[in-house]
Amino acid sequence: MTSTPGRPSPSRLLARFTDICRDHPAKPLIHLPSAGRSVTASEIWDAHTVWANRLARIGVGAGRLVVSAAGNTPALAAQVLACRALDAAVMALDGDVTAAEIDALALRFGAAAVVTGDAVRARSGPVRCHAGAAMLKITSGSTGSPKATRTTEDQLIADCLHIMEAMDIRPHDTQIAAIPVSHSYGLGNLLLPMLMQGTAYVLRESFVPQLLPADACRFGARVFPGVPFMFEYFVNNPPPDGWPPTLQRLISAGAPLAPATVRAFHDRFGVKIHSFYGSSETGGIAFDGDDEIDGSGAVGRPLPGVTITIRDSRVHVRSDAVSSGYVDDPGEEFVNGGFVTGDCGEWDARGRLLLRGRVSSFVNVAGRKVQPDEVEAVLRTMPGVADARVVAAPDARRGEQIVACIVADADAASISTLDVRRFCAERLAAYKVPRAIVFVEHIPLTARGKTDRDALDAVVRARLHA
Repeated sequence: MTSTPGRPSPSRLLARFTDICRDHPAKPLIHLPSAGRSVTASEIWDAHTVWANRLARIGVGAGRLVVSAAGNTPALAAQVLACRALDAAVMALDGDVTAAEIDALALRFGAAAVVTGDAVRARSGPVRCHAGAAMLKITSGSTGSPKATRTTEDQLIADCLHIMEAMDIRPHDTQIAAIPVSHSYGLGNLLLPMLMQGTAYVLRESFVPQLLPADACRFGARVFPGVPFMFEYFVNNPPPDGWPPTLQRLISAGAPLAPATVRAFHDRFGVKIHSFYGSSETGGIAFDGDDEIDGSGAVGRPLPGVTITIRDSRVHVRSDAVSSGYVDDPGEEFVNGGFVTGDCGEWDARGRLLLRGRVSSFVNVAGRKVQPDEVEAVLRTMPGVADARVVAAPDARRGEQIVACIVADADAASISTLDVRRFCAERLAAYKVPRAIVFVEHIPLTARGKTDRDALDAVVRARLHA
């Protein structure tokens, strides 16, 4: 192996991948079924050398930031390694982000270079130093405007080790890369295990459910990290040839996984979906590694090396994977050697973590706080309701009102606004009963599998205005 330019200090991540290339240079690490080929370890190494030289020529060095919109392509792996070779930081974005969004983030965080497709350009304007950071991870923005974490290489590696141990992700495994590799979940569960121990993955640009079973069978995939709507799809649309026999380690994160989905999937295919809880700020937090299906909705026990405490109902996380803070924001949530999430939680009798909604999502009805998750859980038990979300809307008299957005079951009898309100009134306190009901064809989701709150709020505003 040849050295890469401009490396002021050794990179543990680069060293681990160097070992993989030395021992298994021809090992296929990224399978590309749509292109009919696979990318080997030595090809990734060669690509990282090319990228490192290109970045170095335009002035990228230690502490500089590279914004990459590689998305779900093999280039992201090579670019991450190139930035490690230069001791630079990388901000990984989806491949479909707009040029305006890329430029705005590059300006906001003082990037030295921007990579789109095969093109790389030096950015004009002030360039900032992000010394010590290996990655600036964009948060989901579920508690406000998206931020960027300052995450070191040691923190990335620690998170990867916690995840691989807890989930039994092995060097000779193959994973299905249906989630965005550029997001925190994909980075920790797909990209880092590949770079750290040579765990291969099958990569498509997006989730293509009709092709996923065939991909799993063709490449012998065992691990599938997904988000709830992916598993819900297969419950409602079973593969014609059954569930792929090798695909046995199923992981769900990014949004709450309904116990009913776990039960229905297991009843149909005989395989359990395991809940995983994490965040951009902390990496992995908890994992439900049990094979038992009990309908509790628990997200499991702390990952190895992770300590969870409940402080004023909120989940506090300590581990060597917790990021160093936010860029340009001290982040009051980073306290006591860890991070206080926006999630409310409690322990069950078996020492498993139960999430009880988000602090920021409370609806303030005439001075009384209502947790949307509680109302949503009731709505989902109503016959004829396939899915539901609860949002807040302005109310001139009570400050805020509760609005229920409901997806009706296509096979059930029609339900009315009055039916919904009566059902809730029998099960909830009067102030928790939705005052407005909005029927929608589907709940809008982001690429991360989370509820697209902006899109849902826009629908609610339009309906209420009408």
